[in-house]
Amino acid sequence: MLEVARALPQWFTREGLEEMAQDFELHDGFVATEGDEIVGFITYETLAVDLAELSWMGVRPEYQRRGIGKRLLQLAQERLIAQRIKILQAATAADSVLYEPYARTRAFYQANGFRDYRVDRGYFPNGDDRLLLQKEL
Repeated sequence: MLEVARALPQWFTREGLEEMAQDFELHDGFVATEGDEIVGFITYETLAVDLAELSWMGVRPEYQRRGIGKRLLQLAQERLIAQRIKILQAATAADSVLYEPYARTRAFYQANGFRDYRVDRGYFPNGDDRLLLQKEL
């Protein structure tokens, strides 16, 4: 999964990759494969009895726009529904961050039923705002 993330430098910094490596040991999730190669992943963690948060998600650039991310999200949602989770949230850079890759990330979540929940001003170490999105399952 880290190899996939390294292929996405516009989304994942060195610090993000380090945090991701730790989270992969603790969070649940799924991978998408082609043959023996992992081409995508999604991870999540349960935060409360009825709340979970997507922690990491990525699809190799050459496999994007083929429905892999959507299918990974569906699998995660099915598992969470079976666990009686009622709300799934995701976080990304807010609209105030003028960076095309994150505009695509926001559009992906919104196209898959997530709604803007709140903006946390200055959340990230560089001062960027974070958008928290939520979806009722």
